Amino acid sequence: MADGPYDVVIVGGGHNGLTCGAYLAKAGRRVLVLEARDVVGGGCATKEVAAPGFRHNFHSNFHGIIHMGPVYRDLELERYGARYVWPENQFAHVFPDGRGLVCSRNLERTVENVARFSKRDAETFREVAHTYREVLEEGMVPAMFSAPAPPSHDLADLEGSAEGLSLIRQFLTTPNHLARELFETPEVQTWIGFWVAQLAGTGDVFGLGANYPIMVAGSLEPYGWAICQGGSNRLAQAIAAFLLDHGGEIRVGAPVARIEVDGDGARSVKLETGETITVDGILVSNLDPRHTFLELVGEENLDDTLARACGRWRYDVMSMFCVYLALEAPVRWRAAEWEPAVQRCFAVSICESLDVLDDNASDCRLGVPPRQPGLFTVHPSLFEPSLCPPGTEACFVEQIAPYELRQGGHEAWDHIKEEYAETVLARWRPYLTGGLEEKAIVGRYLSSPIDIERVMPSMKHGDWNHGEMSQDQLGIFRPFAEYPPYRTAFPNVYLCGASTHPGGSIGGACGYNAATAIAEDLGIEPWWNPAATSSRVTSKDG
Repeated sequence: MADGPYDVVIVGGGHNGLTCGAYLAKAGRRVLVLEARDVVGGGCATKEVAAPGFRHNFHSNFHGIIHMGPVYRDLELERYGARYVWPENQFAHVFPDGRGLVCSRNLERTVENVARFSKRDAETFREVAHTYREVLEEGMVPAMFSAPAPPSHDLADLEGSAEGLSLIRQFLTTPNHLARELFETPEVQTWIGFWVAQLAGTGDVFGLGANYPIMVAGSLEPYGWAICQGGSNRLAQAIAAFLLDHGGEIRVGAPVARIEVDGDGARSVKLETGETITVDGILVSNLDPRHTFLELVGEENLDDTLARACGRWRYDVMSMFCVYLALEAPVRWRAAEWEPAVQRCFAVSICESLDVLDDNASDCRLGVPPRQPGLFTVHPSLFEPSLCPPGTEACFVEQIAPYELRQGGHEAWDHIKEEYAETVLARWRPYLTGGLEEKAIVGRYLSSPIDIERVMPSMKHGDWNHGEMSQDQLGIFRPFAEYPPYRTAFPNVYLCGASTHPGGSIGGACGYNAATAIAEDLGIEPWWNPAATSSRVTSKDG
């Protein structure tokens, strides 16, 4: 038996589990976090994989939401070592004709960039940017950092005007439909639609038009997508340091094999080593409901209601295929001759049109790796030099890909990933003047959907969101409506991971909201202010 007793046992040391534990530890609870891997952070991972001296951030590069809500301030994360740089040029899209369109954090500069394609689209972008900033600050950020309300409540304030109803309709449509509706030129449509699709992986899902305020206003001053200096795992280490400083404990290399329950709730956790840890207070799972209850608790120990609720939880059919590269020098973009700012962008995407992006999603649903993949290339080492040796580049390229392949299932990825990586690089090279020749590649590391699941045990089916982000699995329905948010059928078992509201991304919102729910249930006086969800950025602009 492990030392105890513990008031709170948290299964999974991803950033949400750490966040929940940190709040409760400062509230005076004795907290134990159990992490299967040899390092905490989950998707907030930084590792040397492509070549010696080149480090890459896995599944966590764009840290914006963490600066919109209270977590960064409350947990004093800058003081604990999580410091950030904000690239001025946030994202770009390059086109076959050699042109490129850049989103700068400066709104007026971005409007000027759009005007090179369409003056009308430039004015539309300025207008929607102002509207979406208001929606982000007054609606979305407070909603993310609080328990979800019924759908009718979320939209009620907008129903009283034509403008409000127009916004509701935008939220309910697909990102690609909305791009085509708002903008007249295909290039601007593709630039904005492809970017907004990155939050959930694709642009053809109804209801994800609601991502526009976060992805548009969230890319502009005073916000922006930031890079954690020293690598994304520094954020996780900062949260962990806060937790430890307030009396919490963390055990890495401690995979959980079983959660033992009785009629009154969770009673103990059994590790794969055979060690048993008693649950004297509550258990909080940072894992998704299928993983938590069907696998670790066991369906035979669930009542019919919880078993059905977990059984219907869906992982996304779309995961990611990633090629992590160590390069002799930064890639050189053809489009930089027309728009020099492309060369200093955090992210640069490649996709001829939104029709191609739609085709990518269709291929994935057919179990086929996209035949003409839309590429999302990411270049953090341009702004954070600690990731690679001087003069070189540590970058990566990703695109949506099915977890289950029509030919051979998920295990077939082991047989085709090398060939598919060549497809990806061949697709990228025509958009460059150099930097991706075979002799320029120092090393590479491939991560297929099955590799994501192997490396990150919490990302079942290679799903970094812990469950499909669709209308019936968002808000009050994430992960189920049968129980109050963050609670379960067991009175002392809670959920705090990306399978809860508001879902995946790096913001700590799921862990923050779970800690608030737990404090309410246990009569803990919160030292934080759950009602204060200011969306003002929490660090100096980079």
